[in-house]
Amino acid sequence: MKSVKRIDAVFVPVTNLESSERWYINTFPFKVVYRSSDGLYVGFRFIDDGETKTALTLYKVEKMPEPKHIAFNFYCDDVDGYHNYLSNQNYRVSEIHGGDGMRFFDLYDPDGNGLGIVTF
Repeated sequence: MKSVKRIDAVFVPVTNLESSERWYINTFPFKVVYRSSDGLYVGFRFIDDGETKTALTLYKVEKMPEPKHIAFNFYCDDVDGYHNYLSNQNYRVSEIHGGDGMRFFDLYDPDGNGLGIVTF
């Protein structure tokens, strides 16, 4: 029996696909790997060659769903440096928190989606 090997894609709702695509490309080392023919989806993967990484796919919505919880984290080697960089670029970020061997903060995209940035 074959088994599942990885999470292929995480989906993030956005109200303006073009604007959000620019924001994600400017914020993370992503390349576009997919565009739907109906113009409602755009998918990214990290630029790094090598092992296949989980994709992040933006999908267009008319109204944002009510956020309940940050859905996923990005791993970062230098949480302090990345937090400082984003803060200096006027990104919306939370304070850095820590506990149980982790340090993390939240980064918010233009639609208010919370994205966790974590190191451990």
